[in-house]
Order: sequence, then C-alpha cells, then structure tokens
Amino acid sequence: MPKHQKSGTARASETFAMHALLCGCAAEIFLFVVRRHAAGAAGQMILWHERYLPILAGIGAAILALGAIWTGLQRGDQFKRMVGLYLCGTGLFVALVSLLSIWDLTFLDRLLVLVPSAAFLGIVWGLYDRLCAACMTVLVVGIMAMWLFSRTMQPFSPYLTLSRALAVALLAALAGVLYLLWNGTLKKFLSLGENTLPLYVSLALTFSGILSSLVSVAAASCAMWTLSLAAFGLFVYYTVKQI
Repeated sequence: MPKHQKSGTARASETFAMHALLCGCAAEIFLFVVRRHAAGAAGQMILWHERYLPILAGIGAAILALGAIWTGLQRGDQFKRMVGLYLCGTGLFVALVSLLSIWDLTFLDRLLVLVPSAAFLGIVWGLYDRLCAACMTVLVVGIMAMWLFSRTMQPFSPYLTLSRALAVALLAALAGVLYLLWNGTLKKFLSLGENTLPLYVSLALTFSGILSSLVSVAAASCAMWTLSLAAFGLFVYYTVKQI
C-alpha cells in the first residue's frame, strides 16, 4: 500500500479512537449526573422518576429527530454529516438511558460500567492490531456478561429468566463466530492474518465462562476474573509489541 494511503488509514484510525474516547467520556459524565440526582432521597427519586426522566426522554427523542433530519439534508459536507450523526447518537443515548432509568433505576449502575467498556473497545479497534481488537472484544463482552450474570442470576432475581436467555443467545453468537473463523470468512473479513490461535483461545475462554454462569453464580464470578486476567495479559502483550 502506498505511503500516503497508510498515513491516511492511520489518521482515520486515530480519529476513530479519539471519537470513541470523547463519546465515552461525555456519556459517562451524563450517567454520573443522572445517577447523582436521580438516586437521592425518596422525594427526589419520585420527582425524577415522574417528571425529569420523562422530560429527558422527550428531549433525547427530539435531538434524535433533529439529527436525522440534519444528516439527511447534508449530502456533500462530511463535517456537517458528522455533526448530524453526533446529534443522532446523543439523542438516542439520552432517550434510552432515560427510559431504562424509568423502568429500573439500577440500570444506571450497569451502564456506568458498560459505557467505558464500549469506549475502551472503540479505542482498541482504532489503535491496535485487528487480531488484538477481535480478541479483546470477545473477552470484554465475556467479562461484562459475567459481571451482569453474577448480579442478575441470583435465585430470587427478577431478571433470572432474562439473564439465562441472554446467556444462551451469547453462546449461540459465540458458536457462530467460531464457525465463521473456522471456515475462513471472519479471517478474510477482518484481515486477521495467519495466526488466529489467540482468537480461538479467547472464544473458548468466553464460551466456557458463559456456560459456567448457567451452572452457578460463583462460577460466573471466577470466570469473570479469569477472563479479566486474560484480557489484561493480552492488552499488555500487544501494547509492548506496538511500542
């Protein structure tokens, strides 16, 4: 590939990573503010649940609609289209967070962990090797799943059935990814290169962890730490490799 194309690709990757970082920080600040005010005293919680959160949901929907219209009108200007996409993403996020908080305020605590994890994956996909990014995605999804299941698969949890259904769906998705990797489709699509053993290991660890969560909550916690150590080791290895 010519040198100018390589530098252009590198700049695009760095820009993507920067967008992921900025969006993650902005989303986390919004979650902290809502969490701080919506989970206060009983009267304050009722006020937020009945008034402020529905207002925020309406504002988010309005921003989403405005962003969609703006993006549709800007056909030739890339910067203005980017502004419109940011508006769409902001509106969708605000509306979803508000609606989920109205349904169950504890979703804010989970989103406070899930949002920075998603931002971290965006940075990894922008700055690191494709194989590293694919492995980290599989491991981080497994870690987040284990973290959720360790809290929602308790015997009397209202989300027990939903969590088990999600675990089965994740197992099916991982099996599908493994099949695509085995027949070469995923390797060609992501340009992973010849050595895909780390991805096989990541898929096997994540699959085993999710499967163990269906057996016991304690197993889910142990699997979460195992996947965390594997992700940390992989991240350190590729960071040192790219220096």
